[in-house]
Amino acid sequence: MAVVTKTVVQEVTEVADILCDKCGRSCRGKYNFCGITFEVSGGYDSPVFPDDESVTKYHICEHCAQAWIDTFAHTNE
Repeated sequence: MAVVTKTVVQEVTEVADILCDKCGRSCRGKYNFCGITFEVSGGYDSPVFPDDESVTKYHICEHCAQAWIDTFAHTNE
């Protein structure tokens, strides 16, 4: 049996950083990207996110995420 090989050179796109969509700060941590990412799509009767079959993705850094989460109503359940 013979082994046939070939050398392939390909371009690779690597994520270098993610910027916060609220403040513009870097989401880069020591080992990975720190923060939250979420997607928004609307319903038929939504005046804010109308259902046009599009999904908007947001990246939020840890600082903005913490400030936002701190505004949530907390329960001790």
